[in-house]
Formats: sequence, structure tokens, C-alpha cells
Amino acid sequence: MKHSTKRIAAMAIAAGVAVAMLAGCSSSGATPTKVNKTIDIAYWNYGPGAVTNNTKLQKGFEAKNPGTTVNLTPIAGGGWGEYVANLATLIASGKHPDIAFMASEGVKFLDQNNLLLPINSFLNTDPEAKKIKDDMAPGLLKSFSAGKDIASLPFGFNDFVIYYNTDLFKAAGIPAPTGDWTWPQFQSVAKQLTTSGTYGYAWTGTEIAPGILPWVANQGGNIVSSDVCKPTANSAPMVATYTFLNGLIKQGISPAPPASNDLISQFENGKIAMFGAGRYVLPSILGAGFTSFDITRYPTGSTYQTTLGAGGYPILKSSQNTKLAWEFQKYAASAEVQDAEIGTKTAPFDSVPSLRSTADKTVAAGIPPANTKLYYDAVDNYKVLAPFPAPAKYTQFESAVLQDTQLIFGGNDTVQQGLDQMQKDLEPIVTCD
Repeated sequence: MKHSTKRIAAMAIAAGVAVAMLAGCSSSGATPTKVNKTIDIAYWNYGPGAVTNNTKLQKGFEAKNPGTTVNLTPIAGGGWGEYVANLATLIASGKHPDIAFMASEGVKFLDQNNLLLPINSFLNTDPEAKKIKDDMAPGLLKSFSAGKDIASLPFGFNDFVIYYNTDLFKAAGIPAPTGDWTWPQFQSVAKQLTTSGTYGYAWTGTEIAPGILPWVANQGGNIVSSDVCKPTANSAPMVATYTFLNGLIKQGISPAPPASNDLISQFENGKIAMFGAGRYVLPSILGAGFTSFDITRYPTGSTYQTTLGAGGYPILKSSQNTKLAWEFQKYAASAEVQDAEIGTKTAPFDSVPSLRSTADKTVAAGIPPANTKLYYDAVDNYKVLAPFPAPAKYTQFESAVLQDTQLIFGGNDTVQQGLDQMQKDLEPIVTCD
């Protein structure tokens, strides 16, 4: 993180208060009809890729809708928490973007600060939207919602799967995993893959989602309550997850969780046989020329749920042109846009298309890995974890979870002590007050 949690928290709180005052003046939403054909879009300027992608959408929409102007407003931020805080500050200052690029991590923030204009009514009345919706796995819209309020049509997502080194499996004489394995079976395989120079399994210590969350979901739990108003850090599913993962470290099957970039390089170099991640690691892995890998599902615990995060362009209540904003959101999620972002065998797109038809074209194009169909099937054929654990104060939430997790896996706290402390740390952060 480029900025301290305290600074980000202060920004978020101040912005939230200001936005609440602003939203209170026009809580019914924006004017539904507007003569002008201009929309303003705010997006997270996380790097050159953000500028390129949003400019491409801007030009494409303007070409498709002659006379329309799309203004782009890049917003800085060292992470999602800082981005949404800066977005709220922008709105409170009197600026009125129609749309804001957002991922699952920011949906609760928009909803809790009364910034989000749900799209439920659009979906119920727009025939074109119905066609797009019918081409999406139902779990995608559920995962990109705040309660019953659907935030946006997602244009892409990343669900979390297990990546495994096919050469190491062959060398150990272990059949390729089919995905119908249990936690004990997974542990047994990981132990067989562990040698003096290779760990059987590893997970990143810098992100919650691929490292911890899929395991918790497969015990039927979450880190927060169903309304994202209370933490559930010391619940039974959390205890089961941390006990299992901590056991892998103690047995020498897994290392202390490394940073995400280190994890990928160690996987490519054969020092790690398996790890969990989304499709976003593909450009790095294939870009390095590494092809001896495939993917499979996380093992089943007391249940199985797919964990994912999605991205979209929610319409804000500050919008002065909701009709045109809705047209842009549909365009961003359309087959026209998604089909053009499939990528190639050596340079794939870094997320899974939200449209089933485009995902099928990705499979047909032969883009690695061999089991690439799983990325979409895991969402289409299985229950999806909801809600995504992203409270309004997401940056503080993430920092607290990772800090307490590090103490557990580093041997400073027992599992129960660490999770009790995490629960205590999260109680003032995960709240709907």
C-alpha cells in the first residue's frame, strides 16, 4: 500500500459524510431524461492498462452512438479503498460522474453511502438487457450486488481455482486432479508433491481472496455476515480453514505465504507444485513462456462454493443522464466488446468474460490452460459465494485480516487466539451503522 490505513480510513470517513449529505439532497436518483448526449465516467487509474482499456471503450461507444460524448475522469488510488474514497470526495465536491468503474470490493461502499443506482428496473424492462443477462451465469449478478440491489452488468470476473504443475504431477506419478477431491485427499497429494526443493502447495500472503476465502467458502462460511454488517472471523468455518492451512505449514507442505509475484515465479520455476489464483495470472505465466500447467477446482470441504470477484460500470445517483449511462453499461458488457478481448494463446485477457458465449469462444480459440473451460463452468454449474466480503471500509478490513493472518501463520498466535483477535479488530470496521 502506498498510503497508511489510517490515512485511507480518514479519507473514506470524511468522504462518506460529505457524500451522505449530497445524496440526501437527491436520494431519488438522477433525472431520467436529458437532452444532451454526454456522459462522464470515473475510473481507477491504476496504470497504463486502465487508460488504454477505458479509452478503447470511450471511442467504441462514441463510434457506435454518433453525436455522443464520453468524458473520462481518471482517479488515483493505491488500492480499492483509496480509489472509492477519492471518488466519493470528487462527488461531494460538486462533480457529477454518471458512471464509476468498480469491482466487487467497492460495491458495498457505493451502496452504504447512497451513491449506487441499482439496475433492477432496467433489467426488468429492457429486452436487449434480457439477452445479455440470459447469456450470463446467474451467480455473476448475485456476486455483484448489494443485497437485492444489482450494481451493474459485469463485463468480466475472476474466480479462484487451483493451478498445478503438470510436469511435477507426472514426475511424482500422480494422476491429474479431476476436481472432485476432498481436503484430506488434497493434503495427501500436496504431501506427495513436496520434496527438498518443492512445496506441494502455497498461497499468497498479500491477498485475502485466493489465499483464504475459497477455503472458508468450502466450509460453508464467510468472513462477514450475510448483510456485511458484522464480522464472523472466529466462526467454525474460519477456525477449520486456518487450522487446515496452518497444518500444511507445520508439516512442511507449504511455506509461509509469500507475496503474489513471488508465488507465480516460484510456480514457474518448479519450487511450488500448486497454488490458488484467478485468470489474472495467465498473462504473467504465459508471458514467461511457461506452459506445463493446468487448473482444477479447490477441494470440497463440508460443501463447495465458487469464489469470485467481478468488475463493471455501476451508474451513480449523481448521474444527470441515466438513460445514456445505462446504454454505456450495456455496451461495456456486450458481446461486441467482450469478443474483441479474448486475446491470444500467448497474450490472453486477464479476466474471464462474463458472457457464456464469449467464454465458449475463448475455449474454442485454444487459449491455455487445457481445462480453461473450468473458469466459466465453476460459476455456471456451482453455487457462488455471496456476499463477497467487502465492507464499506474495505482497505481497513483487508489490512486487519492480513495482519492477523500473518501472526497465525507465522506462529506468533494460535489459530483460536489469532481469529479471536481478528474478530475484535474487525468489529469497528465491519458495520452498517
